[in-house]
Amino acid sequence: MTHEAETVPIYPTAITPTPVHRGNEAETTGRIPVVDANGVVRDSLEPPEASPIDTAAFLGAFFGELARCGVRDFVISPGSRSTALAMVAFESAGDVYVDVDERGAAYFALGLAKATGNPVAVVCTSGTAPANWMPAVLEAEASRVPLLFLSSDRPLRLRNIAAHQTTDQLALFGSHVKKFYQMPEPASDSSTLAYARQVALDACIEAHGAMPGAASCDGGPVHVNFPFEEPLKPASIEDVRGTLAHLNSGRNIPPTVVPGHILIPKDATGLMRTFAGKKTLALCGEGSANDVQEAKALVAFAQALNIPLLADPLSGLRCVDAPCIIDNYDTALGGAGQHAGHADLVPDVIIRFGRWPVSKRVTTAFSACGAMHMVVDLRDTRDATASTTTLVRTTPVAFARGLTEADSRRPADGDFFQLWCQANDAAAQRISLVSQMPDRDSFEGAYVDALLAAAPQGSLVFSANSMSIRAIDTFYRKSDKELHVLCNRGLSGIDGTLSSAIGAACAFDQTTVLIGDLAFLHDANALALQHELQVRARRGNAETPSIIVVVLNNGGGGIFDMLPQRSDEEYFERLFLTPQHMEVRNLAAAFNVAFERAGSVKVFKRAYERMLGRPGIHVLEVPVPLAGVQERYSRYW
Repeated sequence: MTHEAETVPIYPTAITPTPVHRGNEAETTGRIPVVDANGVVRDSLEPPEASPIDTAAFLGAFFGELARCGVRDFVISPGSRSTALAMVAFESAGDVYVDVDERGAAYFALGLAKATGNPVAVVCTSGTAPANWMPAVLEAEASRVPLLFLSSDRPLRLRNIAAHQTTDQLALFGSHVKKFYQMPEPASDSSTLAYARQVALDACIEAHGAMPGAASCDGGPVHVNFPFEEPLKPASIEDVRGTLAHLNSGRNIPPTVVPGHILIPKDATGLMRTFAGKKTLALCGEGSANDVQEAKALVAFAQALNIPLLADPLSGLRCVDAPCIIDNYDTALGGAGQHAGHADLVPDVIIRFGRWPVSKRVTTAFSACGAMHMVVDLRDTRDATASTTTLVRTTPVAFARGLTEADSRRPADGDFFQLWCQANDAAAQRISLVSQMPDRDSFEGAYVDALLAAAPQGSLVFSANSMSIRAIDTFYRKSDKELHVLCNRGLSGIDGTLSSAIGAACAFDQTTVLIGDLAFLHDANALALQHELQVRARRGNAETPSIIVVVLNNGGGGIFDMLPQRSDEEYFERLFLTPQHMEVRNLAAAFNVAFERAGSVKVFKRAYERMLGRPGIHVLEVPVPLAGVQERYSRYW
């Protein structure tokens, strides 16, 4: 028998609302009517509408302050919710780049910011779009690159109720950004406009760090999240320019004034005592020198105080041909390791500028040698080896000049200095033989050696990670030719390499990208930027740079042939070498990019010379064997 109670539904029924009477009109739907500012009765469930004038004024204040702070470059990925951000950026006095891939756009901005030293702003729509920024955010954090991530968002009323293309974007990147700002919905009252301007100023200060424009800075990424109601299109900036004029009146000084990080004479004298008369060397990591003038200041310091400078390929120091520049340190340590002379190259005192160099051999040899370890860095030690003794919070050039100009100079051990110079010269002779070896046409190093010799004065060489940067470390020998060498070494990933390189290339007339096949494949859609470069040229925004992408194609992950995973077992090829059968020619053709293949060093040189100076992206493939990487490099390492 069925009981009546059993017929009651387990979920409560909807409550029927009581009619609401407004004068002679009864609202029978249960919705509460509201009266807007114009006296029009509206249904309360109708979404509020944004004011295009308010949106333009609000973003005009924000972008106006960005311009005053020196932000000139904007990388935009198309989207609907980001309409206002994109249009105001486009109408501003800045330089706009468009990349449909948010992940690639963020890496493009990363490369451009690395090349210029100035913050670059990135714009995208809501939902999964900003999540694609995460890899570049992580790299910017680790490499201290100044970036401004400007995401659009749905209004507060649409969050957490399964609204379309809506997710929680608050603090999306967690602790990986220097600061996060949640903006209010646009308004044009004076206090809100002042707030927008102040957030822009603070965001630029955070991104710049303590030393704006320096490769050895302590900047990083900043995230600003903007919620927008519809309609999404703002009024023209021209309509509100007069309203904004008063906001920037009297604001003619730079947003950040840095008098300089100097060593007072007392500190310089005290630091000098730590290495006076002792075997001392300097490990010069990424960004030790921002330009040739700073490089020469470090050389003057080294020569005056008998301190060999072990110069990482990203240090900015290999553009000076001076005896104190030790460019073949990895080979010198490897060669010396075969005889008793190795111990003679171990220091009593290490001065490290920035992060540890690319060379793993250097890190292994010196992190546990018991030497006093003095780190020169604006922010922290960046020392996973836990071997730091002292942190000197300044830039490498300020440190060098402070010690060079000290009243009473007390140099380090001169014999140790000469020993390093001799070991470096011997290693250089060994490396120079690469161009004469009978098997050079199947050796990556011979092509890298030829590339670095032919790269023009003042041009950019952008390296991928893995084997590419290690080959550059070995075969990039010091000279008085100024080359700018960049690489995403913050987290040493292969992702976004091509996008970063093309972004950095926009700051140079000529760029050469050295990349392996896996890194190339991982970011192949960056070749679509060929069209963007052409559009910018037609619009008169800039001349199209010449970009030569050299793909060292060994058909897989050759670096694993040198790592402990190496094995003859089946798993090694399947999980690590990962052989690929990519047709680089077809990928280039898909994006209307010029292509050539070089099967010998002689053919490579000719093809490279033909591509030099030609506007746009050009791909030069170099097929090399996948197996035997360790054996090929062993004679130089």
